[in-house]
Amino acid sequence: MNRKFVFYEIIMAMLSLLVVFILTIQITINLTPTQSLILDYIDTSIWTIFLIDYIVRLFLSKNKWSFIKNNKLDLIAIIPINSLLKSIRIVRLSRLVKLIKFTKFLRTIIFFSKFKSKINKFITTNNLNYVIFITILIVFSGAIGISIAENMSFGDAIWWAYVTATTVGYGDISPATGIGRIIAAVLMLVGIGFIGMLTGTIATFFLDKKTVYKSYKEEIIEGIKNKLDEFDKLDHKDIDDMYAVLKSLKNDN
Repeated sequence: MNRKFVFYEIIMAMLSLLVVFILTIQITINLTPTQSLILDYIDTSIWTIFLIDYIVRLFLSKNKWSFIKNNKLDLIAIIPINSLLKSIRIVRLSRLVKLIKFTKFLRTIIFFSKFKSKINKFITTNNLNYVIFITILIVFSGAIGISIAENMSFGDAIWWAYVTATTVGYGDISPATGIGRIIAAVLMLVGIGFIGMLTGTIATFFLDKKTVYKSYKEEIIEGIKNKLDEFDKLDHKDIDDMYAVLKSLKNDN
C-alpha cells in the first residue's frame, strides 16, 4: 500500500469536511464582514487545492473522458458558482443573495458527498458506520435526558453530553440528580467503547489494505517468475516492462 497516497486521501477528505463546516457557518450564522471575508478566503484556498488536484489527476490519466465520467462530483466541486453569480450584474441584489445562499447549500451537499465517498471504505470497516449512528443517537438521547433531569438548556445539555462521551470531563457542568449521574455513567461507557472501536477499526483498515496489496504484489511477482521460465521467448520490450513493474513495486515499499 502506498502510504503517501493514503495520507493524501485523508488530507483531501478533511479539506472536504472543512468546506462543509465553513459553508454551514456561512448559511446559518450572521457573520461580520471581516468574519465572512476570512471564511471566503479559506474556502477559496481550499477550492484552489481541489482545482489543482483535479487538473493534475486529469493530466496523468490515460483515458481523459473516462476520468471525467468517473469523477463527476470532483468536477462539480471545482465549478466557481459563487463567482459566476457575482459577475452577473443583471440580477437584483436581493435575488443574488438568495441565489448565493442556495448555491452554498448545494456546495455543502456536494462536498459532504465528496467527503463521504473518500471515507466510505473506512467507515464501513467493522460496521463502524452503524456504531457512529448508534453513538450519536445515544449522545443526543443523553442530552435530552440530562436537559429534563437537571433542568438544563438543550445547548448546555448537548455540550455536556459531548464532553462526557469523549471522557474529557471539564467539570463546568456536573449532574446533581441520581438520574443525571446514571446518564453520565452510560455516556462515559459509550464514549470509551466508541474510542476502542475506532482504534480497532483504524488498525483493521490499514491491515486489510496491507494484506490486499501484499497479495497483489505476490501475484505480480509470481507472474513475472512464470515469464522468466520462458526467458528465451522474451524480447527486449518484455524485459523492460518487467523491470518497470518491479521498480514500481520496489518504490511503493
